[in-house]
Amino acid sequence: AMAAGEALRPWAYEVEAAPGPGEVDVEISHCGVCHSDVHQIDDAWGVACWPLVAGHEIVGRVVAVGAGVSKFSVGERAAIGVQRGNCGACGCCAAGMENVCPKILKTYAGPGKDKGGFARVIRYPSRWVFKVPEALRPEHAAPLMCAGITVFAPLKRFLLGAPGGAAGKRVGVIGIGGLGHVALQFAAKMGAHTVAISRTDSKAEEARGFGAAEFLASSDAAAMDASKGTFDMLLNTVSGNAGVDEYLALLKPRGTMACVGLPEKTEKSKMFLHSLVLQEKNLCGSYLGPYADYGEMLEFACRHGVAPMVELYPMARVNEAIDRIRENKARYRCVLTSEETGVDPAARM
Repeated sequence: AMAAGEALRPWAYEVEAAPGPGEVDVEISHCGVCHSDVHQIDDAWGVACWPLVAGHEIVGRVVAVGAGVSKFSVGERAAIGVQRGNCGACGCCAAGMENVCPKILKTYAGPGKDKGGFARVIRYPSRWVFKVPEALRPEHAAPLMCAGITVFAPLKRFLLGAPGGAAGKRVGVIGIGGLGHVALQFAAKMGAHTVAISRTDSKAEEARGFGAAEFLASSDAAAMDASKGTFDMLLNTVSGNAGVDEYLALLKPRGTMACVGLPEKTEKSKMFLHSLVLQEKNLCGSYLGPYADYGEMLEFACRHGVAPMVELYPMARVNEAIDRIRENKARYRCVLTSEETGVDPAARM
């Protein structure tokens, strides 16, 4: 994109002939299109820079390695997510919380005006490039590098890390979209009793296919009232302005609601503090995931068959994919493919 809201068009930029120390070049075969990419293209958060090459759900093969790189060899499969770097010197980095480092660097834009994965090749710091299990299909691995890590990390932290683990825990996933349909799969495979929560029951059948044991329509006042105080954890995946109090009411005392969606900056949520204080409930945010969680997440997905539902589009039809997301019609992640691997854009996997 050359300016906010414009249609994407071909553009070329130059880099050094070979990757520098610690860098690798990855030839991209697949790149997911995330709702946050659309936010950046539209400059909805006011932090985009132009020309903008979006894309942070990247899978391909290493085609060149810089000096000092021992993690990868040419020809190996590789995956890249939202994070490009961290300072390595602050308390967050020392504690293994690189995702909340104050000097975090993202895949594209930012102070370096870096370029993302809507491209043929990307040059990237090898530390933030991850190996892809051979059994994991690339069109599934790509969305996992954003949607997957975004929901896996809080589920690991608040579900697997809870006393007694996930077994017997009742977990609600709010929003059955690009994030929510992956979260249902992870939570179910972790052993939780998983409930899909959406405004209407139009996605109930699909939600059960993703692992939901139950479905709760938030527009059904009687059903919501009957569900009060029954959940150990809620994972809020919606990017719009959700009713915080009505969902907090669903939690058991000391239950946790983790929010991972990012609405536009003009959207504000309101909350009645009594919804938290009187039963010691917890409301928190979760952003991406620590470095160590990426490899664990990919291995877990491979081992348990967690796979995003995707629509495939050749890279040349990127604007069609973006429009699908803008119109909230994607089921459930759009993935761009290189011209060599492109298939019918209407295909679902």
